[in-house]
Formats: sequence, C-alpha cells, structure tokens
Amino acid sequence: MKNTATSITPNSFIKTLSFLHMGIMAGPVVLGIFFYTQVQNPHLDFSDSGDVFLAIIPLIAITGIFLGGFIFKKMIGSIPKDLGLRQKLARFQTASIIKYAFLEGPALFSIVIFQNTQNLAHLIIAAFLIFYLFLQKPTKDKVERHLDLLGEEKAKFNRYDQPLSE
Repeated sequence: MKNTATSITPNSFIKTLSFLHMGIMAGPVVLGIFFYTQVQNPHLDFSDSGDVFLAIIPLIAITGIFLGGFIFKKMIGSIPKDLGLRQKLARFQTASIIKYAFLEGPALFSIVIFQNTQNLAHLIIAAFLIFYLFLQKPTKDKVERHLDLLGEEKAKFNRYDQPLSE
C-alpha cells in the first residue's frame, strides 16, 4: 500500500496551496456580490462625517496588509536552513494561509459594513483587498524566492512530479 505522506510532490503542493488561496478569496467575492445585489440604494460618499467606518475600515485594511506581510516574513525567516524541503513547504503553507487570513478578514468586515451603510466606499476598499489577495497567489517562483531554495533543494523542487522525501 502506498504511503500518502510520501506522495507530496512540488506540483501537488502548489496546486493545494493555490486551491486554498482561491477558497479563501472566494468568501469575500461571493459575499460582496451577494450584498451588492441585495442593497437597495448604494451610494458613494467619502465625505459622510457621520460614518465613523470611513476612518476605521482603511485603518483595518492597511493593518491587515502590513501585519499579514510582517508575520509571513517572520515565519519564513524563522525556518531553519537545515530543515527538510517538506517541512519548509509545510511552514510556508502555514505562513501563507495566515497572510491570506489577514487580508480576508478586513475584506469581509468591509463588505459587512457596506451592507449596513450602503456606502460603496467600503465595497471599493474590500475590492482592493480582494485584488491584493489575488496578487498573493502562490507560484513556483514565489515559493522558491521566499524559501531561498538553492542547489539540491531547488533541484528537488523543480522535479514537479517527483515525491518529496524527508
């Protein structure tokens, strides 16, 4: 019987992480479309002094972008150089999911506030966050660059359909 733990390939890793990325991204997209179609009178107003969320939402969005990137870099930077490729990829996946969550959370919050205020400014901020999340899509090159794969590790990672050993 084949051991499924050893059947992880670089190709399957990228596909799995891409699937997780798209799944995380799908939530705000679907919710945004749903709320947009349900709102009766959407309007764009950046000058509504009674809308405290016009100050809070951008702050939360910027915090999510920078905090997600900071935690991602810290987690990637703490990976020991002598760790095996499979373990490095597992930690990369964890760091990536955390970064995606720091973008998804503010986008969802902004979409919910849009539904309550009907101010399109909040939906535009959510769309920006979703677009930025889309740009974070995992690729082979990004994984190689962030993990600083060199030599034998890079050669292993470039063998797309070869199972990764410990």
